Amino acid sequence: MLTRTFFARAPLAPGRFAPLPAGAISAQGALRERLISLRAGLLSRCASLFPEVGEQSAWFGGDLPGGIAAADALEASLLTAALLGDEELRRDSLRLVRRVVDAQREDGGFGAQGESFAARGRMLRALGTAYSMTGDKRVLTFMLRYMKYLRDTLRSSPLSAEDAMHTADTLEAGIFLYNVTGQKAVLSVLMMLVSQGADYTSLLHAFPYRAPLSRTMSVSDILRALEAEDETGYTHHLLRQTRGDNLCEGLRVSALCGVLTGSGKHLSAPEIGLARLNKAHGAACGGITADPQLAGTHPSRGVSATSVCELAASLETLLSCPGGEHGADQLETLLYNAVDAAFSPDGRSVQPIQQANQVLLSRADRFPLSGDGDGLFSLSDARALCALLAAWPRFAQHQWMVSRDDGLCAMSYAPCRVNYRLGETSVRLTVSSRYPVSGSVRIAVSLKESAAFPIHLRIPEWAKGASAAVCGDILPAVPGSFLTVNRQWHDGDEILLTLPMAPATLPSFHQAVSVMRGPLRFAYAPEAEETAREGAEPVWGAKEGFGVALLSSHPIEAEESEDGVLLRARGIRVPRWGLRASSCDQPPIALSETGEEIALTLVPYAKAAIRLAVLPTAQ
Repeated sequence: MLTRTFFARAPLAPGRFAPLPAGAISAQGALRERLISLRAGLLSRCASLFPEVGEQSAWFGGDLPGGIAAADALEASLLTAALLGDEELRRDSLRLVRRVVDAQREDGGFGAQGESFAARGRMLRALGTAYSMTGDKRVLTFMLRYMKYLRDTLRSSPLSAEDAMHTADTLEAGIFLYNVTGQKAVLSVLMMLVSQGADYTSLLHAFPYRAPLSRTMSVSDILRALEAEDETGYTHHLLRQTRGDNLCEGLRVSALCGVLTGSGKHLSAPEIGLARLNKAHGAACGGITADPQLAGTHPSRGVSATSVCELAASLETLLSCPGGEHGADQLETLLYNAVDAAFSPDGRSVQPIQQANQVLLSRADRFPLSGDGDGLFSLSDARALCALLAAWPRFAQHQWMVSRDDGLCAMSYAPCRVNYRLGETSVRLTVSSRYPVSGSVRIAVSLKESAAFPIHLRIPEWAKGASAAVCGDILPAVPGSFLTVNRQWHDGDEILLTLPMAPATLPSFHQAVSVMRGPLRFAYAPEAEETAREGAEPVWGAKEGFGVALLSSHPIEAEESEDGVLLRARGIRVPRWGLRASSCDQPPIALSETGEEIALTLVPYAKAAIRLAVLPTAQ
């Protein structure tokens, strides 16, 4: 493991925080159990399910094209090994890294013939993780040689229109490489990428796509136009710019361009663009409706797993960029809701596209331009599976960061242990919590000798009345900011952080609402049954008469237990709210009839595969 963190070197725009080296954070408690379950289940089976992401991949000397999925699987394995202290997984993963490095061509290129620029960028991201774990300078040499190859290639063959949309990972790897080595030749290559890459900054500032793509062109019109055009045609351009994965990646492209240039326009684009994306296409789970194109705020439109993972990766990258902490709340919402919900309840399969109001799991053409099985839990989509396997380890690795004032910063509060050397002081922080079920967090400080340094605690926007108790002192905190505790620390000192979690409703589609408590979103889980079989596939759906509305005049109360948290509310039945085609119809805008009043139990969004997460309200 590296023993230092690399902040932005001049002339790069400096951020306030930087990631810790892989291995500095170890997962504990429920977070550790989650990663162990993934390690023992889908991660260990990944290469047998999809040989192209394992040792048979061309990345590692095999014959099968691995693409981005293989790079995601490698990053997932590396980070999972570091977070769990799993030496076997670490050894196996680093062996694959060495194969990638050893196979680099004389000209500095790497990967199979015809491998995409985006996939090579994602593999660079995985190799950066490997260097962070080991400090192996061969990785740096590999990356420097590739940057020289890229410089020579881009001069004669600029990025294609498709490749121009996917510069994020290469930019991030290049900035990391420069911060480690100080080689200014790297910056000239990165500036070539800035000039040839897609102009996400202007797109995010203007953001013209404020309605579902389906209102602009029908699927049949799109398919006809694609047949008549080449890659430079209008329809190809439109699909690239309205694809959820691309826009979520574009958030970090703009931020990284800002780090390279110092431009305020670049640096402000992610916050402005994210706000506009959320307003026009936001979903209850924290993602954006993209199935795969932008789809509005209707709660039965799809949220693709890959767009969720790209958004999470962008929000993690933003934490290291100037002013990028604005997305930290949404990052938590994404992981604890959208990412968790994309795994089946038994953890054995994943759902490529999820719905907030999801009342039928069947094979159907729900999402334009997607397959009819994308709404099912299955093992058919290598890209979605590998992206999801990397999502939790990446998030865990970004829970704590180093601050530029020689301190440590908590971005989230799942149980973990942090070991890092600040100057001459070896520091261990042990975080004990049931977060996100409870907002009570204990942070124990372990030191061989007392030392002075700051600990920054991120206070979420929802934590009204938050406070921290430190050695008898009560420190009030401001939601949406950082509480900085800068003092002389002694071995055995503790911070007792209280983040109040009050249930609340959030405005959603038309006059409907979603329900939140802390970073968790909640849903009504109607009684479900197997309604039919399509060949070997069961069709699961809510029983008839599943519709309910939330009574806004009654309070929502939380009930914590060893198993988690539930919300208790009151509602009425809405019998006329049912299916439209193979999805839940939109929530009724005005309830003209009063149904039977009932007690409602709301469960965490990710716990209910059949759910109503966006509910109409009644007085």
